[in-house]
Amino acid sequence: MERLRIVIEFSGKKEEEYKLFHNLQKHSNPAAYIKDVLLGLVPIPGQFKQADTNDNVKDDADFEEDLMDV
Repeated sequence: MERLRIVIEFSGKKEEEYKLFHNLQKHSNPAAYIKDVLLGLVPIPGQFKQADTNDNVKDDADFEEDLMDV
């Protein structure tokens, strides 16, 4: 199986891109880190994922059905 690659270029003249480049260089394998972020295995730095608060809440139909079992 062949390797598929995408080249990312950073501008040394743009401060934001310059900082991003140097932050990525801190990782032992920057390409693998970027891939993990894109796959959702690693959170995007500076962004928080809020848990869905409705996961633990039953809707009224389920609640009433549970009461009938008593």
